[in-house]
Amino acid sequence: MVHSLGSRTSGVDGSSEGGRINTIDIPGALVLYGVALLQALQPKNPKVKLSVAPVKVEGIWCLELSYQGDSPAGVPETWRGRRVVLKKIEPPPSA
Repeated sequence: MVHSLGSRTSGVDGSSEGGRINTIDIPGALVLYGVALLQALQPKNPKVKLSVAPVKVEGIWCLELSYQGDSPAGVPETWRGRRVVLKKIEPPPSA
């Protein structure tokens, strides 16, 4: 059974909850938070390829920050109250 968080009116017109992000869809909200995280990290890490995705770690939604190249500088342990998990991606083999 899936338990929803937030109200059914979240995201309808924004006025019912002061324009808050709809928390019924936590992965969707984490994608928005992830975009802000990438925007904060990219200027500090211009040579590192970064991407972010929502993942469940031990039953808790987290942000997974994947990177290619050197380990990114300035990565916080949490972002908007959610844990940030680093994942190194190996470059694809050259043809």
